[in-house]
Amino acid sequence: MVRGLLRLVFVIAVARVLGPARFGVYALLLAMVEMLAVASGAGYIDYLTREAAKDEQMGWGLGAQLMWLRLACMVPLAGIGLGILWLLGYPRLVLVATACMSLTLLPRSLSEAVQGVLRGIGRYVGFLVIELVFGLTLATGAGILLVRGGGLRAAIAAELAAAITAAVAGLVFALKFRTERRRRLTAWQLVKKSAIFNIYGFIGNLYDRLDVVLLSKLAGDYATGIYGAAYRSIGMVQLLPYGVLYSLLPTLSRRDAEEAGQLERFEKAMGLLLSAAFVIVLTTMVFADALIPRLLGARFVESAAALKILIWAVILRYINYALNIKLLAHGYEKVFVVTSAVCLAVNVIGNLVLIPMFSWRAASVLTIVTEFALLAQNVFWLRRAFGAVPKPLGWARTSLAFVAVLFVILTGGRLVSPLLVGTACLSAFLVYLYRSGMLAKFASIWRMEPGPSL
Repeated sequence: MVRGLLRLVFVIAVARVLGPARFGVYALLLAMVEMLAVASGAGYIDYLTREAAKDEQMGWGLGAQLMWLRLACMVPLAGIGLGILWLLGYPRLVLVATACMSLTLLPRSLSEAVQGVLRGIGRYVGFLVIELVFGLTLATGAGILLVRGGGLRAAIAAELAAAITAAVAGLVFALKFRTERRRRLTAWQLVKKSAIFNIYGFIGNLYDRLDVVLLSKLAGDYATGIYGAAYRSIGMVQLLPYGVLYSLLPTLSRRDAEEAGQLERFEKAMGLLLSAAFVIVLTTMVFADALIPRLLGARFVESAAALKILIWAVILRYINYALNIKLLAHGYEKVFVVTSAVCLAVNVIGNLVLIPMFSWRAASVLTIVTEFALLAQNVFWLRRAFGAVPKPLGWARTSLAFVAVLFVILTGGRLVSPLLVGTACLSAFLVYLYRSGMLAKFASIWRMEPGPSL
């Protein structure tokens, strides 16, 4: 959440300075670099967490090996990415900017490897410090952009500075906590065991990011900027399940993961995420129209409508995060290749057909459709692997309360001030969560979780 919030501050600053069309170019750069990051091995962080939770010496050894593997892959992958953009007819400005943004992947290979191991061994404060260093550097760049102005080059410089400072922080923690003895795998074992994390991560990232590239080519920079501003807002709230569930991944990955209470703890975490998703959706439906133009500027007024569509994907995405963690913790990561490939097909085919007709609205709706496709597959594979699917704690009554509150917001807003009705309903929903005892139950998720301090 720290990373997401500070990233959002930076995105707001960039959007206000660049405007929709130029911000569309920036959104394209982010999408391309994230795809290159995953192709080079950003998914290794999950593998490192799981292995470090089992064997700390192996975790540190693998961290160094996977960092060098990522560095070896980055140059050819960046060349392929630039070649694709050139074949698609993008101008020289976009090609040069993409090459410069790709430089952020070099320091990221270090910081993300260290974070994967830190999370696996329970050093969460160190993990947080690296995130803070990255985010605060970005926030500083946001302040400079707003005060002194600047274009795309200034935004890229801030991204590179944030990645470098995070890498320096990661190096400090690696030197502080790494074990004297470190176990390693042979080159063949390393590729064989880690490749699946790269493959499914890349395919999954493709269906998550490729819509920006398709929108850029089929609808232009303005539509990409409108959609990109809304989608980057989603990026902040997407990190909530990442933090909640991945903090439990080391426990779920250990050999005692089937002991009594583990399923209950996991379903409490799912219940927390479902409740949080409902709060996020209600907040967006109430305040998006008023806040987005004020934050990003009047030129981004359509981003409020895009956000009000996209935000519904958060509910499905939070549930899918949880179900994916369940499969990952028990070694079923190969399933992700299948599920990601299906989602990629749904997303790409849908966008190719509908973007020329409905522009950013098509990309927004298809994000939700893709999450439905992923949910159906996750349910199938979990039933096949475990015979049952975990359910969020209190999902039925919380869902009923959410539907009732949403109905009042939509109908009551036609009679009196939408902001007044919405604020009252949102407050009532939060009071319900507190008085029902749900928050206390969620807090118990980590009470029994011992872990070393910094």
